[in-house]
Amino acid sequence: MAKVKVNKKELFELSSKLLAMYGVPEEDARTVAASLIDADARGISSHGVVRLVQYAERLKKGLVNPKPEIRTERFGCLLSVDGDNGLGQIVAMRTLEKCMELALEIGGVFAFIRASNHFGAAGYYTRMAAERGYAAFATSNAGPSVPPYGGIEPMLGTNPFSFSFPAGKYGDFTIDCATSAAAKGKIRLYAREGKEIPLGWAMDADGNDTTDAAKAVLGGLLPMGWHKGYGLAMATDVLCGLLSGGKLSHESESMYGCSAAAGTGHFFWLVRIDKLTDVKLFEARAEAWFDELKASRRRPGVDEILIPGEIENRLFAKSEETIEIPESVVCDIKNAMCEGGCSI
Repeated sequence: MAKVKVNKKELFELSSKLLAMYGVPEEDARTVAASLIDADARGISSHGVVRLVQYAERLKKGLVNPKPEIRTERFGCLLSVDGDNGLGQIVAMRTLEKCMELALEIGGVFAFIRASNHFGAAGYYTRMAAERGYAAFATSNAGPSVPPYGGIEPMLGTNPFSFSFPAGKYGDFTIDCATSAAAKGKIRLYAREGKEIPLGWAMDADGNDTTDAAKAVLGGLLPMGWHKGYGLAMATDVLCGLLSGGKLSHESESMYGCSAAAGTGHFFWLVRIDKLTDVKLFEARAEAWFDELKASRRRPGVDEILIPGEIENRLFAKSEETIEIPESVVCDIKNAMCEGGCSI
């Protein structure tokens, strides 16, 4: 499928405008658009503007609250957050801001969030916290798309997680991955582009391994590391569902569904680094550690050992003005705006 280079600022304005058409306040619309374009700029297209039209569709159907009254209760270093069915990025960003403020005061904080929606790439939030002097962990549950290990019926979400910390000349360390073998959005992107997926990513509806992305969408994703990813996905549901007082993955609605509120849950954990050690020393030690890892002996055929997040940061640095996205995604956004009665 053909890709086109798009001006980031123009895409940002277009994306913000589409969300605002469905009652999202301008500042919030820009917050959501920024998170999606950041993902595309880092090569994480499965969590980029390809999601935008589906966000708009759920807003149009009244399945997402464009103006949530987010409620937060504090219990010492714990925050309990009700997102009032708001857009995930809005619920997550407001919670992250509270987490950073509280961690600055007391050193660390745990936030348990319920009644939210898809919040984009988890690394967007942990990286932002790392840039401000925190070590941060974020995770989210999602609608069912992954069967339990050995099963066929999807009962767990892809339940991604991210961890970041500042790393001097490397910028940051950021690992951001699903607990499934691949993100559901990546499978859908492959299906959209007519590409085969690698064996080991997913099964068809009958439980057979498949490389057909379209069959995988109708079947189930395989867990990352088999039983290990299965266990991690369940742990995420404890943090985002049981402890938050929200829904478990199999009780929630997929962002691609159009029948009910998602009920997605998130979890944040932040530590203020300067409460434990000197930040410059922390970053210097991280730099030295990464240097040693990268200088270690490589396997045949490997040109460079990379640090988690390094590829994405390099791509981001190259995308100051433009990003590449599928031409069909641009068409979908423009069509959605025309259908909503807005001129482009």
